[in-house]
Amino acid sequence: MTSARSLPDTGRDSLQASPHESEIRLLFAVAALVFTVTVLIGMLNGQQVLQLSRDVLLTHVHAGTLGWITLGVFALSLWLFGLDERTSQPSQYVRWLSVVAAIAVPCYIAAFLSGNFIARAVFGAPVLLVVLGFFGWVIARASQAPLGVARLALLGAYLTLSLGALLGVLLQFEFASGQFFLPAGAFAAHPGALVTGYLVLVGMAVSEWRLRPTTRGDFRLGVAQISCFFASGLLLMVAFLADIVPLLALNTLLLIAGVAIYIWRFGLRVARAGWLTRSGERFFAASAVFIVVNIALTVFLTVGLVTQMFTPETIPEGVLLAMDHTMFIGVMTNALFGMIQVGVEGRRATWAWANDAVFWGMNVGLAGFAVGLITGETLLYRVFTPIMGLAILLAIVMYAWLLLRRPAGEAGAVSPA
Repeated sequence: MTSARSLPDTGRDSLQASPHESEIRLLFAVAALVFTVTVLIGMLNGQQVLQLSRDVLLTHVHAGTLGWITLGVFALSLWLFGLDERTSQPSQYVRWLSVVAAIAVPCYIAAFLSGNFIARAVFGAPVLLVVLGFFGWVIARASQAPLGVARLALLGAYLTLSLGALLGVLLQFEFASGQFFLPAGAFAAHPGALVTGYLVLVGMAVSEWRLRPTTRGDFRLGVAQISCFFASGLLLMVAFLADIVPLLALNTLLLIAGVAIYIWRFGLRVARAGWLTRSGERFFAASAVFIVVNIALTVFLTVGLVTQMFTPETIPEGVLLAMDHTMFIGVMTNALFGMIQVGVEGRRATWAWANDAVFWGMNVGLAGFAVGLITGETLLYRVFTPIMGLAILLAIVMYAWLLLRRPAGEAGAVSPA
């Protein structure tokens, strides 16, 4: 088995060569626009001048994790698993699935803002069906295309996402009906498994695809690496659902083993990345760095729970928030911005200066913001929140513009539907 090639974008794996180019552009563009909601709420919350309601904070979280990240993952899967398709036209299934996703996910996010539990349950169901629809397409493509480490990582991520999405929608039906049928740990199992077994695997899939080609001799080590995180996500879900604390210790061992392999395989490549070059490579390298940072914070919190250094009720909120943001912004936003950067390559000359502002503003801002959360220094996250937020808003404007237009010489505007 061989993997889809990584590193510099070739004609074969460029976005323009994909039969799903219009659908990928649509999903990335809608994801970027929805991300604006997350950023604006986050910038306001970071200044600590207003007490935001729980509904607004849930909107902030889900606009990021569903609207930005999961729509972006749908686009990534169409791109990566469509590389070997022999047709030049997307199927009607992919076309309509993408359009429904672009509508259903923003509606679900609006339901969180409304605070209406019935609306959340109703609009959550089509989002779950969309997730299962993309998962089904990925499985079908996996049976026809060579499976490398990147594709295996994305397959594992989709399985965990499907389980986590099912759990999330069932929670909404619990709240809407007032009938509680899930175990008490379901509320913790839902986000915990998604971060460890879904988002980390997506970040690693992008690393595998874009930072290094997998050689035949490296394949088994890559599979061992992603297997650690896939198993870790499932164990975390079972540990919370069944209230089996010892499983958290096994989960920690898997995380340590997996990240050790990851550092061994990617450390040199990240160190040699073109950090000063205006390309997608430095976004992928930054994503890899934050994978390690996120796992370190995750291990700290898990060990603290296992050793009873703190309980789920007294867990350090600042460390927990730092862990979430290093994943959502550090790992996933860097990975998605890097992929969009690759997709719009050749049409970004007028935005060249903005690439530096986005990359350094977002990552320096995130670093200062995370340190402020961990140390409890309010001034730090008040200063670095707007730096990070403004850099991301600039990226949203830049990438949405470049995704939704074509340079002179290319046929017409994008027509996703």
